[in-house]
Amino acid sequence: MGRDWRKLLWLIPLWQPVTDFWARTTAWPVLGRPLRHILTEEHYDVTFVPINEDIDAGDSTVLPRQVVEEVIRQAGHRVILPVCLCRIGCRCVDYPMEIGCIFMGEGARDIHPSVGRAASVEESLEHLERAISYGLIPQIGKVDPDPLMLGVKDRRRFLTLCFCCTCCCIAMRNMPRWAPQVKERMHRLPGLRIEVGEECDGCGLCADSCFASAIAIRGGRAFIEDGCKGCGLCVEACRRGALRVVVEDGGRMLEEALRRIKSRSVIE
Repeated sequence: MGRDWRKLLWLIPLWQPVTDFWARTTAWPVLGRPLRHILTEEHYDVTFVPINEDIDAGDSTVLPRQVVEEVIRQAGHRVILPVCLCRIGCRCVDYPMEIGCIFMGEGARDIHPSVGRAASVEESLEHLERAISYGLIPQIGKVDPDPLMLGVKDRRRFLTLCFCCTCCCIAMRNMPRWAPQVKERMHRLPGLRIEVGEECDGCGLCADSCFASAIAIRGGRAFIEDGCKGCGLCVEACRRGALRVVVEDGGRMLEEALRRIKSRSVIE
């Protein structure tokens, strides 16, 4: 059995300063090397999933959120946390603190009952729907610091599904601080891109919303650059509806996303 929730409470006041320092030091030449090892492909590999309602899926019937739904359905075990440590630690005022992560896989059975409750597929899908309704961005993948913190023994059979806000998420809030090698471990869904239409007037709201600094304004127009994580926040920020999420091949997106997730964690 994993760690009792009360043994984690001492982390709360230290959460933001410690995680910010951790992110910053990954870019340091010497000290950063062992810290980056904790976040190599073997230990850390996540994908952001856009929640925008207006997604151009072409002829496909597969939408990005269905990737998350399928993982939830395939998981052998699911545990829902009643709070989000990131939002509590950062004292979030914009999003509900009670919408916590869903941990999946047989390793999640080690989580102490004081930390989270076992959930059915239906309960987990309802939790996902609630998170999306608040505008939180799903981030799914292998995050080994989570099972380590929770006292989970089998990290191979453990998957993290976070519901993130840019103000509190360790990955998103610290994007400028992370070493390039760590940034590469944060992906957009395969076969998905952000497209800028003719309606764009270069106002810059999309660039301001991009936690990955992957939007440039040139000649009165926005351009999506390398480093885009496909979260769709820029689409929500655009007042002219000039940006959209485009899914080129929904079937391939689902297949490739599941392949990447399962190559890092055994969830059944």
